[in-house]
Amino acid sequence: MISKTLMKQTIKSNIALWIILTGIQAFMVFGVASAGTNLQQTALAYYNMLPGLISAIYVIITGNKLLAQQVDKGTMAYVLSTPVKRSKVTATQGLFFLGSLLLMFAVAAAAHCIAHYIGSGSITAADIGHVALLNLGLFCLNAAFSGICFLASAVFNLSKYAIAVGGGIVGAQILMSIMGMFGSSFRWMRSFTLVTLFDINSVLANSGDFIWKFIVLAAVGAVCYTIGSVAFAKRDLPL
Repeated sequence: MISKTLMKQTIKSNIALWIILTGIQAFMVFGVASAGTNLQQTALAYYNMLPGLISAIYVIITGNKLLAQQVDKGTMAYVLSTPVKRSKVTATQGLFFLGSLLLMFAVAAAAHCIAHYIGSGSITAADIGHVALLNLGLFCLNAAFSGICFLASAVFNLSKYAIAVGGGIVGAQILMSIMGMFGSSFRWMRSFTLVTLFDINSVLANSGDFIWKFIVLAAVGAVCYTIGSVAFAKRDLPL
């Protein structure tokens, strides 16, 4: 299903950015939680904005590099000159993209739990569960964002177009979400973004409303990855 050689190349090409941005996220949540703030305060101070901004950088840059940039630079011609089908290329790149995001938020969740224990002197099973769900929600949100960028990268031959469309959509979602946090005049903007489906309050309140929202985010990502893979397999490439 995947190309091990391509996977190794992709990891090598993106590992530096992943380490930097994952480290920044872990450092930030560690700093907030280790100060002794409770889970609700940490959620409001950290999860409301910072992870979305940091992970969006990774999603936009990496999404472009997976397909469009390789077509643009001509390296995709070399990849496809080997016995590797296009379907295997998209499966490999998609698996890397989602796997790296899952690992990114797993590291952040671990950092949060350790910091919470240091700051509060203890951590309950409920606290661990909330941290896990918050980071699962971030993963689902970024799975949707990464799907959008993956689709753009699969459709366009030039990096500038993939960045403009995929990065533009994700960037606009983040910007509208941030603006929606400042005053009632802009609150409506947040309702038109995927970010609103990352329902922090529902997770903390154990209401269960977040479940269908996380599923919708995951579904958006799955649809975008599927369409992108099919489009990349069928379209003409300047090889």
